[in-house]
Amino acid sequence: MSCNSDYNSAILGNCSRENVKDQLCCQFSIAAGADETIYEAINETVIASFILKNSGTFPFDVTATNSAGTTVLTETLAPGQCLMRTIDNLGAISIAGPVAPAGPAKGELDIVVRYQLDS
Repeated sequence: MSCNSDYNSAILGNCSRENVKDQLCCQFSIAAGADETIYEAINETVIASFILKNSGTFPFDVTATNSAGTTVLTETLAPGQCLMRTIDNLGAISIAGPVAPAGPAKGELDIVVRYQLDS
């Protein structure tokens, strides 16, 4: 997957497209039994739309928090399953890997963020 920025509009769900703006695309692999934050907002007024896909062979748990640290989303994604959400004041997205001795949690995150700029 590629992450590029320029003056074109971002197209959510199209990570392979070149020349997108304000879009982050990443692949991740998280060891069994581990928890890892895969996205953390740099500004407390982030509004984000994202697609998260389980591209591995084991289920994993997704948790999203708002900027105050309150959990606003908990989901378990089975292999091949996708989750699409828009969250106001997004703080972080975390993944809990499968229970050991299963293999790693593997997935893809495609996120488009919008935030207020201070004047």
